[in-house]
Order: sequence, then C-alpha cells, then structure tokens
Amino acid sequence: MLNTVVEIVKKAAAIMTGGEYTVSEKGDANFVTDKDVAVERFLREELTACFDGIGFVGEEEDFAADALSREYTAVVDPIDGTMNFTRDMNLSVISVAILKNGKPHIGVVYNPFTNEMFTAQRGKGAFLNGKRIRVSDRALKSACFFTAWSTYKKDLAKACFNISEEVYYDTCDIRRLGVCALELSYMAAGRGELYFEIRLFPWDFAAAGLILTEAGGYIGTIDFDDPIYTRPQPIIAANSKENFDYLMAKVKKYVPHIPYEE
Repeated sequence: MLNTVVEIVKKAAAIMTGGEYTVSEKGDANFVTDKDVAVERFLREELTACFDGIGFVGEEEDFAADALSREYTAVVDPIDGTMNFTRDMNLSVISVAILKNGKPHIGVVYNPFTNEMFTAQRGKGAFLNGKRIRVSDRALKSACFFTAWSTYKKDLAKACFNISEEVYYDTCDIRRLGVCALELSYMAAGRGELYFEIRLFPWDFAAAGLILTEAGGYIGTIDFDDPIYTRPQPIIAANSKENFDYLMAKVKKYVPHIPYEE
C-alpha cells in the first residue's frame, strides 16, 4: 500500500508544479488555488480506484459523512503551504495519510521542489527518500522551535505569542515555515525539536504525525489523550518525552482547553 501511495503522490506532484494557476481567497489570509482543487481531485480518484471501499477526507471539497468510519480512510492536504506556493517559496508539500480503523497507518509527505519524500508505515520506521530517519537528541536549550500564530483566527494569536516568548528564552531559536506537514517531517529528520500550533485540521498533521512518531518523536493535543481526526485542535510535538512534557506545560498555561468548536 505504501509504494502505491508514493507513486500516486509523485503523479499528483506533476499537476501541482505544472503550468499556470489561479488564486482565490477562502477567508482572511486563507488562500486556495485551482492547483489545490485539481491535486485533491486526482488523489481522490486514484486512491479510491486503487483501494476499494476507502474513505476520503480532503481539505478542499466535501467528503462523505461515513468516510472516517471505514476500515481505511485517506486524509489529504493537496498543497500544504498554499501561501508559500503562491509566492514561489518552494516550501509546499502534498500530504497523504491512510488511516486504518481511525489510526494513522501510512504517511507520505512530498516536497516536489526539493524532491524530498518523507514516508512511514506504522511499526516500520520513518524514511526520507528511502533512508531511515530519526529525531535529534538535542536538549531543550539547543532546540529549534517550529510554531505559528493562528493566521486564520487572529483572536487566538495572543496566547500563541505568549507561549512563543516563554519558549524562545529556553531554546535556541524559532522557525515559522507555515507548513505543518513539512515542519513535523523536518522534526522527524532531526531538523527541529519542538512544534506547536493552536488550531490545525487532521489533513495538516495526519501523515507527518505518523512520520514523526515512527522516527521516535512525540505528538499530542489537549482535551484528548491523542490527536483525533474529526475536528480541529492544537498540536504539540517534540523530539523527546522531556521536551514534549515541557512544551505541553507551556501550552496548557495559556491554553488549558481547546478554545473553539470548529
């Protein structure tokens, strides 16, 4: 199944990177291109054709109400980092997770601009272009912190800034790439150690979260024991349990419960 998903994602990348595109705005600072829609439709067609009975959950189009109740479900972000894509930053990825009985089973995150293909299958480790990867062993003082400040709901930004300020003084530095799937994958490859964003959807983190945990990292949320795939939620991640517990405590200081419904 993993190899089939990888080949489908490679074909989708040709749609993503080929030709011109148009841009429209879904909401404040929330953009979509016709490439997002075209890639998602291609992934839906290919994945449902290859895997009989699979459910499909994508960012750009409505999905069947029972999609997450099936044995296998594809959770797809056709272009994670659309704003980066529209500004030619080459920091955008295709993200595909396959859930099995509601839990991540396969994760594929591909940046066609750098030809970096991050993959994982539950229980079988994480890989970058076929080479096994592991999280770093850096301690907190040497950590790089990936984060963002609630671009689409700026009323949540103050808590994010407070968390960032406290973490900044305890760590090495902060990065804000604007691509959750890529940042979590970078952590899996040892390129960063901490991650927090206050509001993410399942298609943002489902694939890369598995890649991170298969690389030895940790990922979680608040109000639930583990990330769930039916609603938006905060996401906290780290390279080690010690760093994870540190960041979780910082987040809960300012965000003790999920501050929104959807």
